[in-house]
Amino acid sequence: MKEYNILVVEDDVMIGDLLQKILQREGYHVCWKSDGKEVLDIIHKMDLVIMDIMLPGDDGYQLTKKIKKLGLNIPIIFLSARNDMESKLQGLTIGEDYMCKPFDPRELLLRMKKMLENQYGTFTQIRHLSIDAELRKVFSDSLHNEVAFTAIERKIFFYLYENRDRILTKDHFFEYLWPLEDRNQNIVNVHMKKIRAKINDNPGEIIQNIYGEGYRLNTYMKK
Repeated sequence: MKEYNILVVEDDVMIGDLLQKILQREGYHVCWKSDGKEVLDIIHKMDLVIMDIMLPGDDGYQLTKKIKKLGLNIPIIFLSARNDMESKLQGLTIGEDYMCKPFDPRELLLRMKKMLENQYGTFTQIRHLSIDAELRKVFSDSLHNEVAFTAIERKIFFYLYENRDRILTKDHFFEYLWPLEDRNQNIVNVHMKKIRAKINDNPGEIIQNIYGEGYRLNTYMKK
């Protein structure tokens, strides 16, 4: 599973501690805040927010509106003791989901799982890269840091990915990308250098140059 960063904004110590333990047990990275003072400073690192409504200072609604104004497409689940319809409708209008306390942790985990899958897709993790083969997107270090490939760089990277752990020769790349053009032997090297720089793979451990043979995208590497 992709190691998602979850922000819990909850001023009740017992509930906050419970949420932290449950989510960590499921493999999530959890940051727990009891109010909204530092939330806007760290929100860009988060993948999903579990938000209480009745908080000191800005309430959960106000805080969510501030997050949305930043333009970050981060899903927010309200988790509140307010169970009246007006509160639910307001929460669902400005957030993505709403659950009432007391809650069943199994329901929360299932809602989170579906929301994360819908938001970010299903990823393959290779070192610091999160790869979504269906959407043909690559993220470096976090899901808010998409690698800005050109069209040809994206084709090359996913050609390597589709043939991961296999050596592809330069002839493979020419036949796949430039079958009718003159073969400039240096063009593959130039593109590989640019791709490595963009994915922070300057040592060539993820995309390895196999001397005299070609290139290979490695999925299993010593850390």
